[in-house]
Amino acid sequence: MTLALTLLLAAPSCATAPRDMRFAEFDGHRIAYRMLGAGEPTIVMISGLGDGMATFDDVAPELAATATVILYDRPGYGGSAPTTGPRDAEAAERELSAVLDQSGARGPYVLIGHSLGGLYAEYFAAQHPDQIAGVVLEESRPADFTHRCEDAGVTSCTLPASMAWTLPAGGRAELASLPMTVGEVERIRTAHGKPVLVLSRPLSENPSAFDRLWSTAQRDLTARYPGARQLVAEDGGHYLHLDQRAWFVESVRAFINDDLAQR
Repeated sequence: MTLALTLLLAAPSCATAPRDMRFAEFDGHRIAYRMLGAGEPTIVMISGLGDGMATFDDVAPELAATATVILYDRPGYGGSAPTTGPRDAEAAERELSAVLDQSGARGPYVLIGHSLGGLYAEYFAAQHPDQIAGVVLEESRPADFTHRCEDAGVTSCTLPASMAWTLPAGGRAELASLPMTVGEVERIRTAHGKPVLVLSRPLSENPSAFDRLWSTAQRDLTARYPGARQLVAEDGGHYLHLDQRAWFVESVRAFINDDLAQR
């Protein structure tokens, strides 16, 4: 299954707002967020294209048993109204900064970025290295992946424009701004010296050209950060936090307890 189809078929939804929903104010609009658990570290979970914070409902409470966890909806998702202007990594960075400042949660933070959210996590970490303890990139889209697809002649590497209507308003705007986001992340300096963990799905027995390219890109993404580690799940797809929940939670906890504790 292609990444685009996975995003369409697996994107969860949230019918009702959680009772613990909070709102941060930024640039005239409200950003919905939740804060679970208590203590250090503070884990910030950044969802992928088409997903709001509800995608992490199954794993956030488990992580919050030993840490503070912040979830949020970017504009145009869930409890956050859409906004005008580009929906690139720079916009995501400013909005997340507002959420963290107004939440009262203490840093440094552990960022977990899934898929497109991984690009936002990379950019935020580069802009705020002193606020970051570590970064987890779950099936994160590498900044150069579109170029890799074009060079390899692989199709379906991004959601077709004809199918963009299936996304929430925020997702459509983020898809339109993807070239800007890619350029912004490609230009950052990655040697921030903070621990990085890459969580990836395994190759199937009969992988497609897309799957082989994605697997290679995940390894190269790991190499982009000196000292980074990659863990490959035994099973599962693009949404490891959903279909490999126990493995995902244990991998994040081990990263915090082992990799970060050594710093």
